[in-house]
Amino acid sequence: MPRVAAVSVNLSPTQDGEKASEVIIASGGDVCLQIEDPKTKSEHRYRCSIAVLTGNSEYFRVLLDPGKFSEGRATEARLQEMYKLYKNTAFIPTSELPTIQVSDVGELPEAGVSAKAIVQLFLGILHDPSTTWPFPKSQGINVIALLAIVADRLAATEAVQDYLLALGLNLILLKERKSATPHQREIDNRQRLLAGLTFGFESWVRHSSAALVIDGPKRVSATNIELSDEEDQDNGAFWFRLPNGIEEELACRRDYVLDALSSIQKHFVNLYIKKANCKLGYGSSPACDAFQLGEMIRFLTRKGTMTLESSISLALNEPEPYNGSLNDIITRLRECPSYQIDEYHAHCGLRTRLIPILNSLDLNQAAICHRCWVGDRSKESWLETPNLGTWEFRKSWVRDAANGPVMRGCEDHRRAKAMFTADKRDWTPVVTS
Repeated sequence: MPRVAAVSVNLSPTQDGEKASEVIIASGGDVCLQIEDPKTKSEHRYRCSIAVLTGNSEYFRVLLDPGKFSEGRATEARLQEMYKLYKNTAFIPTSELPTIQVSDVGELPEAGVSAKAIVQLFLGILHDPSTTWPFPKSQGINVIALLAIVADRLAATEAVQDYLLALGLNLILLKERKSATPHQREIDNRQRLLAGLTFGFESWVRHSSAALVIDGPKRVSATNIELSDEEDQDNGAFWFRLPNGIEEELACRRDYVLDALSSIQKHFVNLYIKKANCKLGYGSSPACDAFQLGEMIRFLTRKGTMTLESSISLALNEPEPYNGSLNDIITRLRECPSYQIDEYHAHCGLRTRLIPILNSLDLNQAAICHRCWVGDRSKESWLETPNLGTWEFRKSWVRDAANGPVMRGCEDHRRAKAMFTADKRDWTPVVTS
């Protein structure tokens, strides 16, 4: 049941009501919604139809039901009085209509598009699904995210979803802005993810959650980098605190992917330390293994993906968590050369073993699948139900040698979850006949 707190009903015009600006959503409307703009602190009265509000919003359906809340009974009684005086709802002056003061339409930010414009568009959509989209494409994602906040708070997501789908905005606004800064791209992806979760846009959820996991957070202090006023104000917006465990889920998935990438390096360093790997028949050589181990450590430390520490003293400075792109780590690892101790040892090094593993990884599988998240969150969540078992690499896993990653929908990301959230991973390739 929707929340109905923070609502009052004025049965006659008040001083505050007289000062509030009037916005006619429905000329024959029989109720006024009075809502404050959090940025300007000004009050706006929106003339609406009770039938439309209750037909599209569970919030208003419950609130205005005379059998459930006093607001509904008071509104009905006031309208009965007005009908006796004016006979027709369209003739009732807006100032004399029953007014519902709604002090919470969702956590809208003070910066950017005004709350008045968003509320007016939201109510316009409910009353007329053919309402013209009033904003430029550059503001589209931001406006849809703001609509998602209001629609979710007032329990009217289905009507807004139908409107957006009819306009095709879920397809038009899927691509990223080419000229956007990393911080702007994060804002876009967070807004797109919030809206995608609210309106059931599966592609928005998948693409945006993958981007947020892979690219990591770009919010920084203004003392470290110069942000535009819009970017700086956006740092406190609702989409930087994604609800229902999404924020924690994204952080968890990124940590698991980082751990998996780190485990690849640890696996091969330990492999060359603990056992012989050179397989050149009678030419097998501990010297070759020692050479490969040294070159491997030198390569990984030079690329910044591994550090060497002393075990006989405490580290004075703990390394900062990696906050760059996970794809950048893959790119660095791909640069591993084919080290050879001599012309006979052509396939003894890390590269021969590493590249098939990197080719098999599809970091986009760390995305949230909206369908699975809604259908069975506990099964989909990496945070709530990690695999915690032992996982072994298979060269054929989610990979077709000719066509690249094989997309099998939910099966793929469930396999990815099993690998990324495993307690132990064995990256030794097993070639099947």
